[in-house]
Amino acid sequence: MRKVIWKQGRKLCLLGVLAALSIFASGCFGGGKEKYTFRENGIDLLEAGDYEGAIQAFDQALEASDGMVGNFELDILKYRAEAECGTGDYEAAANTYAVLNQVDGERPEYLGRSCLLYVKAGAVDKALEQYQRAYAKDPAGETTQEALLAVGQGLTDAGRFDDAMGLYESALSGGMQNAELYNRMGLCQLDAGKISDALDYFEQGLSMADQEPEVRKKLVYNKAAAQEQNADFAGAFTTLESYVQEFGSTAEIEKEMTFLKTR
Repeated sequence: MRKVIWKQGRKLCLLGVLAALSIFASGCFGGGKEKYTFRENGIDLLEAGDYEGAIQAFDQALEASDGMVGNFELDILKYRAEAECGTGDYEAAANTYAVLNQVDGERPEYLGRSCLLYVKAGAVDKALEQYQRAYAKDPAGETTQEALLAVGQGLTDAGRFDDAMGLYESALSGGMQNAELYNRMGLCQLDAGKISDALDYFEQGLSMADQEPEVRKKLVYNKAAAQEQNADFAGAFTTLESYVQEFGSTAEIEKEMTFLKTR
């Protein structure tokens, strides 16, 4: 029974971009109208799905700037990261956010975003470092919480169950308690083969998910999956009956319930 979760090419040359921005150390915001033309061209290409062309245009906009680092340059870097995501080069996009951190001060939203992107790129250790820095600055922030779930899932997928649980438990002790976090802890323990512990976490998540129907839906389903893995077929069937009453049925659920009846 399937569990429910949410689920290197070209690299940005950090030194090159920082060099382009470093010339802003003195002087005024500027670069003339040309940089705005490049930006608009880049946005048009981005919206049209020409991500490589957009990246080139955004680089031209940065090169055409000759003032202090301001909102224009920061805006361009964010657009560039979006274009890099479009190409599927998530590590390059994460590196772009590293540039933003260096030129705009280290911000939790930049750290959290780079964490999410490093996870997508499969660079879990880099993601973990970014999450830890984001947590130190804003432990209760929405972006930090999103980063926690992403890097925790990345560690789980890599088979690093103890590392993932340590991360989750640290967040819990720091006051970051919510139903989705307990769901992830349950999934981690389920993947680690600790079914009893997984069921405990799913139950804890359910106890606080009354106002979160989408999370509750996942928790009920995952509880049934854990019961099935634990050879508690009657319990899994009963849990799925509750699922159907609350959320409705699907062909997959009906197939699973038919299977459980035969066990």
